[in-house]
Amino acid sequence: MKLKNLLACAALALFAAACSDDENNSINENPAADIAGTYAGYSEASFQYTDTPLVSAGESLTITNDGENGTATLTYTSASFGEFTVSGAEVTHSGSTYSVSGSGSTLMGMGDTKNEYECTLQGTLDEGRTKGTFTFTVPSVMGGMTITFTLGDIPAEKLLAGSYEGWTNASCAYFESMTAENQTITLSANNDGTFTLAYTSDTWGEFSFTNVSATEANGTYTLSGEGTTQMGMNGNVSEYPCTLSGSIDKSKENVSFTFTVPGVMGGLTITFTLGDMPAAN
Repeated sequence: MKLKNLLACAALALFAAACSDDENNSINENPAADIAGTYAGYSEASFQYTDTPLVSAGESLTITNDGENGTATLTYTSASFGEFTVSGAEVTHSGSTYSVSGSGSTLMGMGDTKNEYECTLQGTLDEGRTKGTFTFTVPSVMGGMTITFTLGDIPAEKLLAGSYEGWTNASCAYFESMTAENQTITLSANNDGTFTLAYTSDTWGEFSFTNVSATEANGTYTLSGEGTTQMGMNGNVSEYPCTLSGSIDKSKENVSFTFTVPGVMGGLTITFTLGDMPAAN
């Protein structure tokens, strides 16, 4: 009886193990089906002619299961970087990670003029489908272009950092609405979540802020900080304290900065607006 019981227990254990293997195999029988869906995220583009990646928020990538052969079709349409299609991409599952690789094409251009270019894809996705990156490489565009789509919300330091080109309108106790074209403001991310702002103007001098804070609400970041400006005429330059307020939306289409210098000309206010100065000004 003891031998029979021992054999029965052994058989039961083998049966349970076989069932467990079958279940694991069924989960990964077609990994492309496991990851099919649409993913929200942001993208960063790097190429030969820029030191700082271009970023685009609020983007999406779709994975469609091709069938029972373990491949998938990926479509990614970026408002900034073009339309990508990779068909027959190989999907594998190992440990806690899905891997995707393949080749396809992209339509890139400006306005109505678009050309088709070959591209390759390498991507990874975790089992929870909450973390992942997909990198598209386009060798024949801009000396080699790499666009990485990342799941999730874009960090503020990636979205806001960069150069902003526009115009300024200044007022003080002695005049109103003095404008200046071709002005550039640069934001650089610090390691603590703050930013450094630099603004050098032929008209107004050099502005420097090393601890600019940025808070987000309803898709818009509000910036504030305290800094200094170097102002003067004919080589007679002095340093003055100044403050900064500003706002940048996630599309980076609505951008403004206001610099206030209380100790200059009875209180000087300079407002920077993104884009070309209207003809009326």
